[in-house]
Amino acid sequence: MPASEAPVITYKANCHCGRTRFTVDLADIRSSKVTRCNCSICTRNGYLLVYPKREDVKFESGWDELSSYRFGKSLKHHRFCSKCGTSVLIDFSESDWDLERQVFAINIRTFQGIEEMLEELTFRDVDGKNKLGPPYQAK
Repeated sequence: MPASEAPVITYKANCHCGRTRFTVDLADIRSSKVTRCNCSICTRNGYLLVYPKREDVKFESGWDELSSYRFGKSLKHHRFCSKCGTSVLIDFSESDWDLERQVFAINIRTFQGIEEMLEELTFRDVDGKNKLGPPYQAK
């Protein structure tokens, strides 16, 4: 069944310490591809990403306490819990692309019970290491 026809599920999500809690309304993630990127930040943070519309992500707590890290062109906030360090999402609100500004990139590793689903997922591998710029260099 294509993702557009799949029933919408409300996923409960949180950081490791529980300070940041939110829900994501999204088609069953087992019915579409989850992005797995090899760029430096995705690799280091273990990101597995889905792209819900911003209005389909509702924070119950912790949004104001997320820290932000930017690199490269500095257009995308990589937001993480300021207490436990869990990588929660990428905020595209300042992107050059209108379509990107309409979504978040949510790390599904924050979804409650995701560890039981990982083997059922299909991944879309992205070569961000070579396609996203500028190239990563440690300072």
